[in-house]
Amino acid sequence: MENSQIANLILSFLIGTIFFLSGIILKKKSPKEINGFYGYRTIRSMKNKQLWEAGNKYSAQLMSMYGIFLFIIGVIISLLIKGIVTTFVIIGLMIFFIVIMFVKVEQKLKSLEQESSNCNII
Repeated sequence: MENSQIANLILSFLIGTIFFLSGIILKKKSPKEINGFYGYRTIRSMKNKQLWEAGNKYSAQLMSMYGIFLFIIGVIISLLIKGIVTTFVIIGLMIFFIVIMFVKVEQKLKSLEQESSNCNII
């Protein structure tokens, strides 16, 4: 096994572990109050307590799941492809999963926000 493969395996392990543990920590120690320091913080998630709690809960689930995916996919790619290209692919996948997480959480929050405003009309 080449040094670049070992480095990419370590990178995959670290990225996957950080995602997974961040999700677990956010799930177990979810912030109770809206704050600008800790939790899933976007303009929409910080509008009210319902959106704050939903955003933190859903993002925690996705981060844990994506951490496992990133680890598995990263290991497979690291073993199949040699060289610096693999590092860029792994980092690209990480960025992809971050973007997908934000899109999915924001879609869910937007849906909750619309449901809430529809209930207030009736």
